[in-house]
Amino acid sequence: MKRSNRFARGIMALGLAIGALACAAAPAAPESITATVPAMKARLAAKVPLTGIARARNALVAVGDYGMIVRSTDGGNIWQQAEAPVSALLTAVHFVDERHGWAVGHGGVILGSDDGGASWKLLEVLDERPVLLSVHFLDAERGYVTGAYGVAFRTADGGRSWTPMAVGSGQDADFHLNHLFSVRDGTLFIAGESGLAFRSTDRGASWTKLDTGVSGSLWSGFELGGGEVVLLGMSGKVITSRNGGDTWQARDTGTEQSLTAGITTTEGGVIVVGAGGVVLRGKGSGPLQLEIRPDRQNLAAVMSAPDSGGVVVAGQLGVERLVPAR
Repeated sequence: MKRSNRFARGIMALGLAIGALACAAAPAAPESITATVPAMKARLAAKVPLTGIARARNALVAVGDYGMIVRSTDGGNIWQQAEAPVSALLTAVHFVDERHGWAVGHGGVILGSDDGGASWKLLEVLDERPVLLSVHFLDAERGYVTGAYGVAFRTADGGRSWTPMAVGSGQDADFHLNHLFSVRDGTLFIAGESGLAFRSTDRGASWTKLDTGVSGSLWSGFELGGGEVVLLGMSGKVITSRNGGDTWQARDTGTEQSLTAGITTTEGGVIVVGAGGVVLRGKGSGPLQLEIRPDRQNLAAVMSAPDSGGVVVAGQLGVERLVPAR
């Protein structure tokens, strides 16, 4: 399918994929500007639309609109804005340890931090300035970014240089690659548009298309205990695989809202968030209990806080600690 025929639903899909369903009222600045102009200082930086969260050991780092990056060292109660070298919409962030982290976003921007997210440098602006939706590193040197229309790159030098990475082929090569993540045995997975998912067992050198059994876009994924892989997507879809992605089973969620992110907690729990204030909680492979937050605002990301039992969510109204289940 040609790009021109998919433009309208592609834009809608990107909005959902980054959790910015109601965050695009203001016109975007030209990418040539947002890729070089630092983010402005904001009095309420933690309340702008935020789209991704990561842990840098005892610190939490969230990224979002206008190049905003905020950081908390007290479990997500107080947030301080970090200086960011771009004002583009940042869509994802990932840390491999307490120091080394990366963030990506619109305009092909890739940022790096070596001090736990306190400060950031612009490492790269990819050719053609693609919309990047995901960043994931295996260690301080080897990492990956994926994005709209099949964009995928990898690095072996901490993000100083990037090499194109072929994931899909034929028509599949043009679909959005929404989220790349790894599991404990080193296998890489990608959740993509129109029910597509891919797997690599050789650190991204080659990719296998997986038969997920769903047609709606998949926004993200994570690993449960025991090697079970979970993918989340449109219409409340949660699918899981216990054999490395060879076969998938659907789990009942009780919602038709798009599900955007999920985690396992240190206590063995599962938390999934999504549009419309949806929060799903469960234990391992057990049933998922549906909650609807009173504000019904869209949630884009979720992360365990450093303190035991604490959880932080990010979305349309910024970042905050999630109220424990009653």
